[in-house]
Amino acid sequence: MRNTIVKIWEGEAKYIKWILYIPLFLLSSIYKICLVLRESMYRIGLMKVDKVAIPVISVGNITLGGTGKTPVVEKLSTDLKKMGFKPGIVTRGYRRKRKGIFHVDTKNDSARDVGDEAMMLAKRVQMPVMVGSNRGQAIDRGIKEFNIDIALLDDGFQLRNIRKDIEVLILHGAERKRNNGLFPLGPFREPLMRIKDADIILVNKGDLDNNTRAFAEGKPTFKVKYKPAYLYNLKENLITHYNFLNGKSVLAFSGLGDNRSFFHLLTNIGARIVHEISYPDHYVYRKKDIEKLSSFEDVEAIVTTEKDAVKIAHMDVPANLFYLSIEVRIEREEELLELIREMLKMRDDT
Repeated sequence: MRNTIVKIWEGEAKYIKWILYIPLFLLSSIYKICLVLRESMYRIGLMKVDKVAIPVISVGNITLGGTGKTPVVEKLSTDLKKMGFKPGIVTRGYRRKRKGIFHVDTKNDSARDVGDEAMMLAKRVQMPVMVGSNRGQAIDRGIKEFNIDIALLDDGFQLRNIRKDIEVLILHGAERKRNNGLFPLGPFREPLMRIKDADIILVNKGDLDNNTRAFAEGKPTFKVKYKPAYLYNLKENLITHYNFLNGKSVLAFSGLGDNRSFFHLLTNIGARIVHEISYPDHYVYRKKDIEKLSSFEDVEAIVTTEKDAVKIAHMDVPANLFYLSIEVRIEREEELLELIREMLKMRDDT
């Protein structure tokens, strides 16, 4: 059903779209009413907005599916650390099994315990990654336990119960053809007009389309690109250059909000993809999944994402299984960092 809905969003499955249009429209209308009611309750004070003791930078999106939020959070947190801050990353830990509020311990925790994105971030950054549904309490815990002085919210644009000092919104460019409807009629988690609430806009996959550009007008806007960094062999714990895949026959698999972008990236670095296997976002891999992936004999390498790799690191994986690590590059990065510095300074002055 999910694949059908995504095809409808992207202009495919047109006949099915008209069959499902009325129920999807009704559900989308109910969703919109809920958003309006929630906003009204915050506006009149029936729902509370908490303020924490340190600056909060939110990185989020306005659509369902992958826009590359987590790598941007990693990039900005690293940049802030170089600027002299003590950042802490705060995430809800989607699909985690452990309850409560805690920091990720990469030596003793598993991706199933804390969430795949939280585990991936904790392994990549040398700073606290706090997990909790109540982000305000998670930030307070980070202040007390690690003395963090700035917090980055991973996927925080829809979060309304905490005061945010800078809203960074990641938008898909026009390369991604989707309608502008609210979920489930379209992929949008919020109406397009919410783009006006962003302080900084990052754009991936091309330029903004005309509809999105109208709401983003006047906002500081920067392009984001995702580049391959290296390949990592899970069995041998070895790093190699991603050029190793050039000309190789590859089985590619991933469980992302946007699997096609990963497959496209592999093709761009020269991999000859023989099999593409798409799993749902945040998919929990089982032993039989790895056995199935290992059974293909017509490939030289099996390649997945770093986010997927943290969920299978404890399994018996084949010797030719790699993950491709990616890095974020932001055009005019120094200008962006100076803008963030000035925004934070304005907060200190108020």
